Amino acid sequence: MRFGARHGASAVPYLQGLLNNPDWQIRAAVLRALGATGTAEAQGILKQMIRPDAVLEDAAQATLSLGEMEDPTITAWLREKWQSVPEGDLKRCLLDTLASRPYAQTADFFPTLLQGSSLDSEAKASVLSNLGFHQEAPLSLLTPFLGSKDEALRGGAYDALACRPGARLGQQLLRLSGQENDASLRRKAYEAAGHQLDTTPLEMAAVVAGELDPAARLRAERAWGMTVGRTDNQEDRRRFDSEAVPRLVTEALKNSDPGEQRAALQALAMARTAGSRSGLEKIAQETTSPQLSKLAAAMANSGKMRDLKGKK
Repeated sequence: MRFGARHGASAVPYLQGLLNNPDWQIRAAVLRALGATGTAEAQGILKQMIRPDAVLEDAAQATLSLGEMEDPTITAWLREKWQSVPEGDLKRCLLDTLASRPYAQTADFFPTLLQGSSLDSEAKASVLSNLGFHQEAPLSLLTPFLGSKDEALRGGAYDALACRPGARLGQQLLRLSGQENDASLRRKAYEAAGHQLDTTPLEMAAVVAGELDPAARLRAERAWGMTVGRTDNQEDRRRFDSEAVPRLVTEALKNSDPGEQRAALQALAMARTAGSRSGLEKIAQETTSPQLSKLAAAMANSGKMRDLKGKK
């Protein structure tokens, strides 16, 4: 990518000559570099590769690379291409790429698409998840799906709201989390609730106490850490240090899943308490994983952790 960005139009002929390389990883790198040139010539090459009869991996990477270019006319082209290709992986890739484009360019497209019946629930859920990253997308576009009977759609809405930290839908999300029988959906609901401004540490502490699934409980503790990091209430902060920190330290040191280890570290870092910083330092010192030790130390010494709330 850096080669394409650095050399611009002059790199296009050279890159085009590498597109027949038998190594997929090289072709993928070339397609990314073409997109990085930002040129009309590269656009034309990428567009030619986005067709149903092309190698799917090439067509998909070309779609992603095209979608990362800034030219606003690309959005209209992607919309037309999505309409014309048959159902399949390429059509789904085109839709996901459209959802990553600036929302102002798709504001007349996705509301109608989400409300219609032409998409299956998995495709709609993917769109919802991607639209969550667009802060200008109205919450009214996302929230109706919280009440869907379809689990995939509810999950997509939870994912979207986990990317909307300025919203105040915590009470609704906590109520819905209590109605979810599937632990994976509760995990998503907790993530979303933790980002909402109206979710309180007291509420998340209660959720943690009542959650029996280990993975869901850890996500609830991470959400608890988020709420604690936003409060000046010293009692809430002391409770997190006494109840959550020991469990999170144990989780980071004993759980063999790197994803769960990172979730525990994130919960501690987000809380920004004296106890959570000590917990991160303990993990950095005692873990046998060099990568985990480095990450824990970095989190303990980050600007957020240095600026502890309530520090005397």
